[in-house]
Amino acid sequence: MNILVCNDDGINSEGLLALANVLNKKHNISIYVPDGNRSGFSRSLSFYKDIVVKKVNYYEFSNVYTVSGTPADCVKIATSFSSVPYDLVISGINLGSNLGNDILYSGTVNACFEANTLGIPAIAISNVANKDFNFQGIIEFLENNIEKIISLSSKEYTLNINMPNAFYKDIKGVKFCMPGLCRYSDGYVETDKDTFKLVGKMLPPSKDEEFTDGP
Repeated sequence: MNILVCNDDGINSEGLLALANVLNKKHNISIYVPDGNRSGFSRSLSFYKDIVVKKVNYYEFSNVYTVSGTPADCVKIATSFSSVPYDLVISGINLGSNLGNDILYSGTVNACFEANTLGIPAIAISNVANKDFNFQGIIEFLENNIEKIISLSSKEYTLNINMPNAFYKDIKGVKFCMPGLCRYSDGYVETDKDTFKLVGKMLPPSKDEEFTDGP
């Protein structure tokens, strides 16, 4: 299977390397990722500006490119220049969760939405931790279940997977659910004259979110 691997965390992401190592064992992969972190870029495209695409050395992988644009740009460029159609797009492994309405902001998930628009099945994979990322459990889970996961993908939707930051033996199972609503105590604080920063923390979910992917 020809798989396009992308992300929003950029070329130096530990999650990207973990995903590529798993997929490369049985599939032909191409990697197109931003040349820096593009988290929160949603499905934005780089209009009215040049996009720089560079082939780079990335461990033992041969078909790897960095893109100066967004995650959605990565998918559009990769599919535009590939001589072989991609059977699947997998985005991740993201450094942090992509839950509820946060998927609307996520570059990881929206790269997959772009793939769906182009008629390609797509899967987004995220690690729910905020720090001290442990990819070993996710790697083992994917190694044991990747073909099953691929079989659940579709060009009609994005399969959005959030994995616990846990050892494989501690993963209790898989739950299918609809996206919920993530609420935050958002607010802007002034960091300098005429300069502001968005800060806040996630609020506890309401009872209505009990059967969704909400935290």
